[in-house]
Amino acid sequence: MIIQDTRGFTLIELIIVMAIFLIVIIITAGTFDTVVKKSIQQSKSVETQIEGIVGLELLRADLEQAGFGLPWTFQAAPAATMYSEVDVAASYPTAFWPMGISATSFNDAPANPPRAIQSSETTFNQDSDSHGSKYLVIKSTVAGTNATAKKWTNVSFSSGGKSIRTWGTTDRDLASSDQVIVVKNSLISTPPTRQLMVDSSGKFYTTFGTYSTLTLPHQDGDSFVIYGISSLSSLRMPFNRADYYVRSPAKMPTSCAPNTGILYKATATHSGGGFDPVMPLLDCVADMQVVYGLDTGMGFVNTHTTVAPATPDLIRQQLREIRVYILAQEGTKDLFFTYPSQTVDVGESFDGGATIMGRRFDLQARIGAGWQNYRWKVYTIVVRPKNLIQ
Repeated sequence: MIIQDTRGFTLIELIIVMAIFLIVIIITAGTFDTVVKKSIQQSKSVETQIEGIVGLELLRADLEQAGFGLPWTFQAAPAATMYSEVDVAASYPTAFWPMGISATSFNDAPANPPRAIQSSETTFNQDSDSHGSKYLVIKSTVAGTNATAKKWTNVSFSSGGKSIRTWGTTDRDLASSDQVIVVKNSLISTPPTRQLMVDSSGKFYTTFGTYSTLTLPHQDGDSFVIYGISSLSSLRMPFNRADYYVRSPAKMPTSCAPNTGILYKATATHSGGGFDPVMPLLDCVADMQVVYGLDTGMGFVNTHTTVAPATPDLIRQQLREIRVYILAQEGTKDLFFTYPSQTVDVGESFDGGATIMGRRFDLQARIGAGWQNYRWKVYTIVVRPKNLIQ
């Protein structure tokens, strides 16, 4: 006869089993939570890196093309009503200008040849020395976002006739309705010149279909370059202009640290003198600084400064290097991470450490509480401009 054991588990045994089970669940949940947080952090970090690659390459391209297509002199003074450049309120793009400075401060209109690059202070993350994030202005015919701005050709006169270059593709050849400027090249003269052609009414542009009206007078041996500017019906300036700056919009991404902003590229329009499009390039940016490397007659870069040469001539003669430093947050806030330093050099020293060109950014003072729980990265763009005389 088989006797079955009818005894069950005691209460103590059940409590022990349940306790072990709960401990396993808690450990598993904690591990999962840590994995999820790390995954989010790494995903955001990768996203930031991709944004940096794409957005900052646009900036690099504009820096490399600074000065492309710009005239050095005018055949005659353009009419003030036609060469007007940017016309926006003093507070644009936001109320972050030091006294007396605005987006219109970088205009060369109505009488002066354009400067290829300029920069100035803003009050964004301004420190006690009145240094803030920089506002950077780049001028060239190719700085526009429209397809016409990427097109150009040349025409030369010889033996009583003319020849004009065609590329054979619609994305490179100018359309008859495209608005263009005509620049007369005299690069072998002393001094060499690139002269913007202007008609008797003070108009400096025309459609490509009627470009020949701006090649007068000419003679055998003359050479002109025709630059596309825009497909619109009229122009405000004989070039395109791109402004780069950092500001905080009304709604910042929730993952960004306090007092950071977004790096924008704003393209000046020919229709009304405003900016359109205004493109966000990089989120969670704390600062942008610009440094210029100059050759003041030594045959090499012998001076670094935060102020661009004052005139178009000096920019062409001296500017050999442009350095842009951008301080941005990488990833999201991480309570398990501590950034090792309260200050970050947004710039660098060229004299052995005595002076920082750019500025030493105080994270605690500018970002505030929790600054140490973010990963901070300085993006450095170094460009040797090759188009200042093109």
